[in-house]
Amino acid sequence: MRMLIAGVAVAALAGCSLPTSLVPGEPNVSKYSDKAPKEYAGCVLPLWRQEIAGTTQTAISNGYRITAPSVITADEILDIVKSKDGSRVSLYQGPPWAKSAALRQAVRDCL
Repeated sequence: MRMLIAGVAVAALAGCSLPTSLVPGEPNVSKYSDKAPKEYAGCVLPLWRQEIAGTTQTAISNGYRITAPSVITADEILDIVKSKDGSRVSLYQGPPWAKSAALRQAVRDCL
């Protein structure tokens, strides 16, 4: 019985560490920018790195993903994808108590 309880606890904690973009649901912030994905990512990345040093940028289909790691909850993820006249920006954040207002503000400042 203890093994079963331990297995359920580990599975529950593992679910907390998945990037929120892999979890079904809507982004916390969804905006459009006139900037191309590369230009927009170039604005956001240094601002996020000021807040969270381990922030990384990776290329994804038609754009970029910026990921700010979290020790406690799911990573904060910003997807920047090419759209007709610029970029579509989608920010995925964890639970309300773990969201970074500074990262969200950087997303808005760079629009």
